[in-house]
Amino acid sequence: MTATLRRYLTPGPATAGTGTGTAAARCELCGERITEGHGHVADLDGRSILCSCPGCRLLFTRAGAGGGRYRAVPTRYLFAATFPAGAELLAAAGIPVGLAFFVIHDGAVGAFYPSPAGATHCELPATTTAGGFGADLAAAVGWQLTPEVEGLLVHTTRDGQSGYLLPIDACYRLVGELRLHWHGFDGGAQARQRLADFLADARRRAGSPDGTGSPARPRGGSAGARDG
Repeated sequence: MTATLRRYLTPGPATAGTGTGTAAARCELCGERITEGHGHVADLDGRSILCSCPGCRLLFTRAGAGGGRYRAVPTRYLFAATFPAGAELLAAAGIPVGLAFFVIHDGAVGAFYPSPAGATHCELPATTTAGGFGADLAAAVGWQLTPEVEGLLVHTTRDGQSGYLLPIDACYRLVGELRLHWHGFDGGAQARQRLADFLADARRRAGSPDGTGSPARPRGGSAGARDG
């Protein structure tokens, strides 16, 4: 995961001829210029995330495309204003803070939480299988987490736990931003504001800008087929 996090912590190369002083992104699969807000493809062998143009990303939206090495990172966001199962997940992983995300990789469930050093990995009990985790998630909020490329983010406040299904690049971007703005023992005001802004944007993308209402649910089709 180090290479993935580094992508969000260091600026890209300088661009000649843009006149803006900002980096010009290029597709890391074909070299085509890409704009801000471009999509991503996960390199499952390299455990990294690649910037991609729309054409290359489209090639890897089907499961097994490219020999199974690459997979397009979905763009869907889902939000559950109440997610009681989150407390059990945080406790099972022994996570000492109220914010963490969970990812299915190689048939296992990984747990990560932000810290001054970046994403801290916590081991879940061996009894927490990917199949059981997925079934519990489906029973709780009706979501099916796409392995490798989506994460379940749990956020605990005084009012309880909320849950977010996010693209994996968004999960790592959040960790990277918090690391860059972390001050003191608990992150400080700037990191807390970054988190608040990120979660507000995630709720907006999920269709719940005020963070209220019933849990968002998928609109049919398989989890692997939904993309956007």
